[in-house]
Amino acid sequence: MPKMREVTTFFREVAVLEYEKIPQKIRRTFKYGDLKLLEALHYDYISHQNELFWGVSEEFEMKFVALFTYHTNRQEGSRTTRKQVEEFMKSRVRKPKTWTERELFNSFRAYRYAVSSEMKWNLKHIKKVHKLLLEDLDPLIAGQWKNEDNVAPGNQPTSSYRQVNDRMKDLLAWLKDHFKKKDLYPPESALKFYCKFESIHPFMDGNGRVGRILLNAILEKFQYPHVIFFSENSEEHNSAIKAALDGRWDKIYKHFLKQVAKTDQAFMPKRKR
Repeated sequence: MPKMREVTTFFREVAVLEYEKIPQKIRRTFKYGDLKLLEALHYDYISHQNELFWGVSEEFEMKFVALFTYHTNRQEGSRTTRKQVEEFMKSRVRKPKTWTERELFNSFRAYRYAVSSEMKWNLKHIKKVHKLLLEDLDPLIAGQWKNEDNVAPGNQPTSSYRQVNDRMKDLLAWLKDHFKKKDLYPPESALKFYCKFESIHPFMDGNGRVGRILLNAILEKFQYPHVIFFSENSEEHNSAIKAALDGRWDKIYKHFLKQVAKTDQAFMPKRKR
């Protein structure tokens, strides 16, 4: 039986060949950053569905979701430390007692639900992701559209609360149309969905966390690697979203590829390029 490293190397070599088949339009769209790495990780991801990786993927998933939770919650003002996240993982808490335990427990549940086969791309299921995230933390708003107007980071205006349901319907119709036609490069559709979702800002709280979870759920659907947007780059992140919503998408594509590379390095620090 071949070793995991040998199989991974094989898929990396295949990825290099497949990269040459990527249309020039996509290469121009993602011209700032390592698109070849993204495609290599895409094939890595496919290889991890192989039975040779059974058991390894589960361990990787746990570590990934923990780091994702830490950084995405920090971006939203959480004071939970990385040590607390790691201790939570080791303890395998089933009945959280403290606020921190509940915050982490909910984040794990929301993430795993969104990337599971149970997730359907409709209003009910997006609300469920939000409910899982804020259940027992903020029960009055968990799973409910906002009931008053709010702003996004940087005081960016968002949709009126009266428009949320219709705008979310339109956004999901747009996404499912691209799912059906397969006319958009999957990472591009994920990023466009995410930015449009943030412009709506449909919930009173938790929009950034839900948005980033859903972005990864779209990547999961097409077997692209999940990405962590690191909290130390939050200013760059918010600036990229603002630029995208102003019609300048290059910045968010560049930021995305940078975070993909950073996520890869976080888990494979000794990998040779």
